[in-house]
Amino acid sequence: MLPYCPGLRFKKGEYSAVANLMPDIQKFVEPRFVIPPPKEYDHELERVPTIDEIAYMTGERIGKNWPVRRAFLDANFIANQLDDDGLRKIFRIAQGRNPQIVPVARLADLRSPLYKEFMCRSALKIAVLVTYEEVDVDAIREALAMARVAAEECVLFIDFSGAPLDPEIAAGSIAGIFDLADQVGRWQKIIFQASNFPSKNPAVHGGDELISRDEWSVFHAALDECDVSPDRIGYGDFGADCSGMVFPKGKGGGRAIRHIRYTTPTHTLVVRADSEGKDDVLMQDVCQRIIDSGQFAGQAFSRADHQIYRVAQRLDGPGNATMWREWNMIHHMTRVVRDLGVMAGVSFSDGPTTVAAEQFALFEEDQDA
Repeated sequence: MLPYCPGLRFKKGEYSAVANLMPDIQKFVEPRFVIPPPKEYDHELERVPTIDEIAYMTGERIGKNWPVRRAFLDANFIANQLDDDGLRKIFRIAQGRNPQIVPVARLADLRSPLYKEFMCRSALKIAVLVTYEEVDVDAIREALAMARVAAEECVLFIDFSGAPLDPEIAAGSIAGIFDLADQVGRWQKIIFQASNFPSKNPAVHGGDELISRDEWSVFHAALDECDVSPDRIGYGDFGADCSGMVFPKGKGGGRAIRHIRYTTPTHTLVVRADSEGKDDVLMQDVCQRIIDSGQFAGQAFSRADHQIYRVAQRLDGPGNATMWREWNMIHHMTRVVRDLGVMAGVSFSDGPTTVAAEQFALFEEDQDA
């Protein structure tokens, strides 16, 4: 079931997260990067970028943060605002920085000659993305034929956004969709993608909330029921986020929600700060509450866990909204890869740790006093 294929918004907190994974975790991650539309505020530029800037920045950021490993690049949210040359520029620059960037195409894209230009010159040429409702054998075969590409040269992402994910009622249906997709041809991989995380922050100010990771549970239940070999089905979610790719318009949006989403083996623990106060005090409390929750995996679990520990100990500052998103994602992706690794018999090394300094008394007490 490795590698793990999360759907990530190509925003700083998310592309920085994959860049800062531990190397032995990183080699088992193949993200689907979704390029935001041009009305999405860019925190590095501190403004909304132009179309031309998006093309160059995407390539440059891939070159800096994900230069050698495979990733999937999804331009669907920007494609309708680009002409053909603009879309060509996106993929030309990105694939120039990393030749293992695989384009993601919807069925309608496969019927257009344009996406043939972006196909990789390797055994894996393109990724096909369909919703669970679009898994129709004849329609997919027709689209592949028009693109002159075989299922054996593709991976198939199946987006289960909006589908019921309760394992007790949905496992059989999802297993049936895996089996139906397999009838199209021998895909290099069929990749499940879903999330049960809500679109709005579920925790109240100063509160904690546990959200079940139904996408994780139903995936494994469906594996047991379908006829496709487990090594040909891949797991994907949307990182520590919901499946709705909704991008804010214009500058920045509202005030950042001071919170951390902490993935456990079965749930996401959402720890939210009080509504009033300074970031350094509030985020120290948030991080300490994670450590005290009984769910903390230990500071050596990932670089994010190490950072959470350091903030709780007041060894580092509180970070900011982009950094909190990065910590959420680093911990989440590490959790998923480690847990998939257990099933695959793969082990991973520990990350960094900090030994907290102890305060000693200036004078030792007299033991006979």
